[in-house]
Amino acid sequence: MEQKQLLKINSWFAGRVVVRKLSTRHDGVREVYLTKWQEGVSEKLGILTVFNLKSKRYEVDGAARKRVPDFIEEVKFLRNRQSDRYFPRVIDCGIERVGTVRLGWMLQHNIDANSLTKEIKLQRGLCMSDVVKVMDVLFSAVDELTRFTRGGGHYNITTDNILLDYDGNDLKGVYLIGLSDMGTSYNGLAPFTDGPRDTRFRAPETINGVFNSRTDIYALGMVLTMMISGDVGEDEIDNTDSWVSAFSPVEFRQQFMKRSRDTLSAAQRLILEKATDVNPNNRFQTVDRFRTFVNKLAKGSMSTQTHVERAATLAAGTGRPSAGGLDEVAGMSELKALFRRDFIRIVRNPKVAQAYGIKPSNCTLLYGPQGCGKTFIAEKAAQESGLKYKVVNPSELGSIYIHGSQQKIAELFDEAEKKGPMILIFDEFDAIVPKREADRNGNQANEVNEMLTQLNNCASRGIYVLATTNRPGLLDPAIMRKGRVDRMVYVSLPDKEARKELFRLEIEKRPFVEIDYEELAAVTENFTCSDISYIVEESARLCFEETLDRGLDDPLPLSMNRMMEVIKVTRSSVSEQQRREYLELKDEMENRQSAGNRNKVGFIL
Repeated sequence: MEQKQLLKINSWFAGRVVVRKLSTRHDGVREVYLTKWQEGVSEKLGILTVFNLKSKRYEVDGAARKRVPDFIEEVKFLRNRQSDRYFPRVIDCGIERVGTVRLGWMLQHNIDANSLTKEIKLQRGLCMSDVVKVMDVLFSAVDELTRFTRGGGHYNITTDNILLDYDGNDLKGVYLIGLSDMGTSYNGLAPFTDGPRDTRFRAPETINGVFNSRTDIYALGMVLTMMISGDVGEDEIDNTDSWVSAFSPVEFRQQFMKRSRDTLSAAQRLILEKATDVNPNNRFQTVDRFRTFVNKLAKGSMSTQTHVERAATLAAGTGRPSAGGLDEVAGMSELKALFRRDFIRIVRNPKVAQAYGIKPSNCTLLYGPQGCGKTFIAEKAAQESGLKYKVVNPSELGSIYIHGSQQKIAELFDEAEKKGPMILIFDEFDAIVPKREADRNGNQANEVNEMLTQLNNCASRGIYVLATTNRPGLLDPAIMRKGRVDRMVYVSLPDKEARKELFRLEIEKRPFVEIDYEELAAVTENFTCSDISYIVEESARLCFEETLDRGLDDPLPLSMNRMMEVIKVTRSSVSEQQRREYLELKDEMENRQSAGNRNKVGFIL
């Protein structure tokens, strides 16, 4: 019977002092210790991994053994690597005898770093730039392991086996450890029988002994989910020391993803659900494919409707594209950041916000030129908030009866309060609350008065308002008082980066070839979002007609020549004169907003 512990604490081994044991997962077979030794006048620390060569796991013909244990795949992989990135550097290795037992050993550089589990808890989730750095290292490390094992993998990827080395707020290094289970692919005959496995990261097929590169992709998907959501899955685990759950991997994933949905955007959910699909055939098939989508997500260049493979949507169980959030808005990073800071994060974290006495904006008014996506942006912000919402057009509040519209406004807010918290999105707000001085019969004044009354601090009733208008100068001045409209946001013509992404989103829904998005954006300055949609749709229509006229079997793809032909005969919907007028209006509105007493616009204090 194998001994429970291979080395004694404070004993000497391979010229080093054993300080303490670091791992209990493979007692008597493969054990990890912290060791120290003197080098000149300084004391050095290292991580010592010890292998019991009498165990079945490392049993081999004695005559075939060398003084260096290269027959152990873990040691062989780490010693033969060309780079020290991704994995702690190997200092030395060999074979030593302790009593009658021969032990292989490997000494690695000690990294003074926290586990990813600890960092997620400390930071309550990592910022996106650090998430990308961590995932880039993990993708590269797993890809290297897959090549070495010829289709196999790490098989023990957990947030405990990922170390983050921070220098202040800067992430200096990311390391993957815990290679005890690395090996080739297995189909029902995996040799992992010597310890429990972490349910949080265990792909469902591993229950049947199936391990391959897609097993690691599942684990990477769970790691990514935890970094973004700030949740390491403790609620589903009874014993946090062993991380062995009463749940099966499928049940754990279901419970964990359900709880994480509120903290993830639509694009994030679709990527993570695909990476952790219970069916391995529906996952990303390679780490490079997974990496591509993570990079798109980080750049904000991914649409939930056009860039994620349709299998991800089906995996979510909807059979149709899920309602997305602000990630579906091309460009406009400052606007999206404003919405998330002053509204979305507050309504999604009400208890924390309440502790600080912070409330979301009562009403946010989006104004600017026509065709720039104001209503679209408002709806995507509402979707990302996770609250119920309703888009209200002026025609829905019209009535042939005296005071009928006034009653409809009151009923609309009463219904929202009952179903609240809820967001009301008013389109063409200037038609709903026009200046009362232009109303000669007084009927419309009553409707405006009713809207003013309902808007008064409506956030305290769980009703949040987003309103849009092309003509803010026509709004009744009383509507702009704080406690009614708290924030005014100018939605400008799309800048160059936004135009590039708008072209990309529209074109990649269709067959295309060799598109230079940089050039398209450069020649469409001052074009609106609607103009860009028109250009792509008109180009697609011309390709469609030519395909039919020529009797082609395959549709002609959109090309740069076709796009440029349409652009040459298309004018912007907003003239230069109108653009100047809107910029002047923006200055006027911002001066009006800054004239108030409250500096922290967007909060009701």
